[in-house]
Parts: sequence; structure tokens; C-alpha cells
Amino acid sequence: MMAGKKFGVLIVDDEEIVRNGISNIIDWDATGCSIIGEAGNGEEALEKIISLKPSLVLLDVNMPVLNGISVLEEVYKNPEKYPSHPYFLILSGYSDFEFAQKAINFGAKGYIVKPIDEDILQQKVISIVEELKHNSEADFLRNNAQQEEIAQKFSQMFLFGAVEDGFSAQEEDESCRYQVSIISPELCGCLGQLQALKTAIEDSFKFTQHFAFPMEPNYTIVFKNESDEAVQRHMERFCSRLQKEKSGALASLGKMGNGLNGALDSYRQARLIFNQLFFYADKAYVTTNDVEKDPEFAKRNSKKDKNYSSKEFLSCIPELVQYIEIYELQKISQVLNKQRTYLTESTLSVDEIKKYCMAFIVELQNAVHTKHPEKELDTVPAIDLVNLIYTQNYFDEMFCIVEDFTTGLAESFTSNTSNSTILKVIQYVKTNYHTDLKLEMLGNLFNCNSAYLGKKFREYTGVPFNTYLDIIRIEQAKNMLLTTNLKIYEISKLVGYSNTDYFYLKFKKHTNMTPKEFKSSQNA
Repeated sequence: MMAGKKFGVLIVDDEEIVRNGISNIIDWDATGCSIIGEAGNGEEALEKIISLKPSLVLLDVNMPVLNGISVLEEVYKNPEKYPSHPYFLILSGYSDFEFAQKAINFGAKGYIVKPIDEDILQQKVISIVEELKHNSEADFLRNNAQQEEIAQKFSQMFLFGAVEDGFSAQEEDESCRYQVSIISPELCGCLGQLQALKTAIEDSFKFTQHFAFPMEPNYTIVFKNESDEAVQRHMERFCSRLQKEKSGALASLGKMGNGLNGALDSYRQARLIFNQLFFYADKAYVTTNDVEKDPEFAKRNSKKDKNYSSKEFLSCIPELVQYIEIYELQKISQVLNKQRTYLTESTLSVDEIKKYCMAFIVELQNAVHTKHPEKELDTVPAIDLVNLIYTQNYFDEMFCIVEDFTTGLAESFTSNTSNSTILKVIQYVKTNYHTDLKLEMLGNLFNCNSAYLGKKFREYTGVPFNTYLDIIRIEQAKNMLLTTNLKIYEISKLVGYSNTDYFYLKFKKHTNMTPKEFKSSQNA
């Protein structure tokens, strides 16, 4: 039995005063039990046994509608209808050997004559609880072993893509319906913390019939004989628990299928979808219905060979430079939208897409500087954004960096009056990055509306104000890590992060390493 577990008790008696008395006659908590419900007749008792799933039922014999012996007989003869298999302790107003014998024959664990002696009741309950504990522990170990065995079979089937011998007749039954989900520990924020992910899965899906197991580097769940509606409801619950602010899809979900071949088909669907989670920043998880409505998904997964090259992708840069020179934002947007479509409909891998975008911003900045060496463009250096692109989990977030950087170049190149204010703000940030900087404060300081300042700042630098501030702070932190012996929490405060955990999060987001890992890598 799991530590801290309480066994639920249902009290069944047609007299309310008796039910209240039983509730208070002994310290139920001390016995390891808790009262979870009451019933006033036999029919109500059967309903409560199904809905509440008590471990122990204190059952009166003489009741209207359906007496206690009939309740016992119904539960005893229909185990499939009452799968919780509660223990019964019979209560009766008179001692009758025939009643007692019938009760024992139908599985009762004891027979107490009213008026109830509290010591006898407590002794009986404690004895039953000990038996319940023993059986619970045995069931727990047996179920765990069975789950691990089944999970291993399914894992091998998914890994090798074929249904092999070794499954039980129950598992092979074509009437069994399976549905498979694949979950990304990285997108859930549980990379390297599979136990935390396992705990979240167990809690979120505890009311479904399923088994879950790791298939490195991801986690797989197989639902059995659950409706689509139930599975999706619990998937929503799971994702809402683990989704960070503005995060996108964490998992994929295949269609329901019959038998083992249906399970294998569902896994293959989930696998195909999983490889495309990068493109779904607006969903908690992605299903086959989602991708069937997405024309870009079909194009990305087309078997037709497409000879994409980085040269083809970068061929628009000369045209973009011309539009940057004349501050033609509409034309810039059109070119970038074409590039966006190029990537979202391509068969390139996620890593290849990121590399293309990294090369794009570096080559674009180099092209502007080469053509106009006299221009001093105070945008964020393209190289500083390369790692930021690499760490993005979703396409929209990543391509937004490309778009903002490009329009920021155009804003910086034309250098109008509003840019002089932005330059002052940037200089102020570089000098005062360690203080609590907010756009509202900077707006007041430089006599302009904070919303307008934020918009112009993003257009000019290519990134939002907070992102730029983080870049400056992390660069300073990297320098301190390499040139001082300060502790990490001290550096965190010196660069403007009062919360060390938040500093760790930001540092890893921008460098893909913890501060300690960064320092070790540089000293290696």
C-alpha cells in the first residue's frame, strides 16, 4: 500500500441515527480509514458501491427495498459489475446463525450484533484493514510487474514496427481499442527529469486505462479502451499542467485503432505528427484531425524529393537590401512571408530550418555592411541572435526573430528622429542593465509613450526590449563567469536578476548551458 493511503468506508443502515453513531463511535482515522459515504437502503448501497468504490462496507441486514443479504449476494455473484470488490462487515439487530452463515458464504468478513460495542467494532476494522493493506501491496506489486511487461512488449513492437509473438490473447483481442500519444520531455520542461514527467503523467491520467513508458528521448502513452473524448480531455489536463507561458504543443496523438495492428498504426501516426510539433505553437497537443486540416503538413511530409538549398533560401538577400535602403516595410514583409512559406512547406528538418534562419540574419547584416560601410547600424549583432534562434521550440517564435531583426535593420538604416531617442535608450540600458529597467520608466525618462517606445525599440533592434535587456545581462554574466571568482548567485544579482532560479532559466535559454556548464566549457 502506498504510504498515507486511507481505505474508504461506506456505512449502510436505514436509520440515520445509527449511521451517525457509527461515524463517531471510533476514531476512523486511527484505523487507517475514512468515511466516504452513507446509504439508507440496499439499492442505494449498490449504487454507492459502484460510484464510490469503497474498500469496506458496514452493512445492516434488515433494511427496506433490498436487505443486506441480497446486497451481499448481488455483489458476490456479479464481480464484473462491482470491480472494486469491497470487504463487508455485517451489522444486525439480532443474533441469528442462519443470517451469519449466509453472510459468510457471500464473502462477509464478520458479523456484529447491535447495539454495537465500540471495542469490538474497532478490533474488527483494524483486522480487516491489515488484510486490505496486505492485498493492496500484493496487487500493487503484481500490477506494476504486469504493466512493465506489457510496456516492454509494446515498446519492442513500436521500435521494430511489427507485431511479434508473445502477446497474450487479451492483448491481441481485436475488440481492444488502442490509442497512442508521444510526449516530449524537452517541451514539457522535464528534459533530464523523467521521474517528474512520469509523476505528472500518473496524476493526469489516473482515471484512464493506460500504460506509459519511456522510448528515449521521449515518453509514450498507450490508452486502452478509452473514448476519444476521454483521452483528449485528459490530454488537455496534462498539457495545461506542464505548459509554460506562451508555449505550444507538447505531445502528439494518433487515431484510435483496433487490436495490436491498430496500436502500431496509432503509434506511427503519433510519430509522424511528433516530428512536426515545431510548427504548432498555438496548440496544447496535436492530433491526426489537426494535421488533416493543415495543407502545409501534407506538403512537409510529401514523399516527392525536393532539392532545397541554403543558396536558394538566401537568394532574396540582395532584394531585401534594396528594400531596407528605402525603408519599404511592406515589400520587406512580402519577401519574408515568401521565405516563411518556403520553410513551412519544405521537407527540411527542424535543425536545417534553424540553420537556414541563422545563416539568413548573418548574411543579411553582412550584405548591408558590405554595401554601406559608412553606416553605423546600432542593431543587435546578428551573431548574438544565432543562439537565440537555435533555442526556440516553435517555428513562429523563431521566425519572429528573423522578421524583427530584418525590420530593425531597415529602421536603423534610415535613422530618423525617433531613432535618436532609441539610441539614447540603448546606451542607457548598456550602462544601467543591472537596475530594474522597465519601458514605463524609460518612457518617463526620455519623454515618450512607453508603448510607442517599445514598438520603436523592437523595430530598431530587431528584438523586444526585454529580450535585448536579457542579451546584455547574459553577456555581462558570461564575462564575469570567465574573469572573476564570484559565486553564481552573486553574479545573478550584479547583472540585474534578484531571483537566482530565474537567472539560471534565462542563462540556459540564451546559451543552451547552465552557468556552471558554460564556465567549464570555456576552461576546458
